[in-house]
Amino acid sequence: MKVNADFTKILGKDTEEKWVALSEDRKKLIDSGPTLPELRERLGEKRNDYIYMKVLRSDMEYSFGVFS
Repeated sequence: MKVNADFTKILGKDTEEKWVALSEDRKKLIDSGPTLPELRERLGEKRNDYIYMKVLRSDMEYSFGVFS
């Protein structure tokens, strides 16, 4: 599955340091909130239909990896 890893088109300064809910194809921002439990509660019954991630500040660097 090809995943959109360039979130610059859908995430802005207003979502920095917040939790966001994205559509399953990761192309649309559904909602954002300061905490994951608050965001999931606000999304109600559809909360399991989304992808969640914490947005870092734009001046931070990070990478994903598996470490052993």
